[in-house]
Amino acid sequence: MKNTKEVQAILTAIYCINYTSENRDSDIAEYAFRRLFGANTNLITLCCVGKTKEHIMPEIMQVLDTDTQYTKYTRGEL
Repeated sequence: MKNTKEVQAILTAIYCINYTSENRDSDIAEYAFRRLFGANTNLITLCCVGKTKEHIMPEIMQVLDTDTQYTKYTRGEL
């Protein structure tokens, strides 16, 4: 599997976006965090409580910029 070091950041972004959506369903993300990292989503949930997608996106983009190549991908550099 390639780029496994990016999995946690990507999964965190997906969890946060999903948590702030109207049709919240985070069961599979919670399962993935437990199985892949031996962790739960409690701290991530605390970061998302009371925020909308628009409010959380700058923080998500900061995580993705730091820990993944997502920005390069969206600019067509990969």
